[in-house]
Amino acid sequence: MSERENVLLATMLGAAAGCVFGCLYLTERGRRVREQIEPLFDITIEELQRTRKTLEKARVAVDEGRRTVDDFWHSRSDASWNPTDFQRASS
Repeated sequence: MSERENVLLATMLGAAAGCVFGCLYLTERGRRVREQIEPLFDITIEELQRTRKTLEKARVAVDEGRRTVDDFWHSRSDASWNPTDFQRASS
């Protein structure tokens, strides 16, 4: 895009944002809309926080699993490993 198009796009987006802001904060209807959507934002924020905690727990579990596998392989590094060992163990 040319510089002129970028300026026009930025101006249009700024005008649209200003219009939305003005309608939401300067009118009675906007106040009612804000009161209706505010609980949705609260719920969304709570869900995002729960999701972040869940992802953190998953990351910790993956790290612990990785450490366990690394410890296992390091403890067996002096012993020779034979693929048939796995086949016998899984039978």
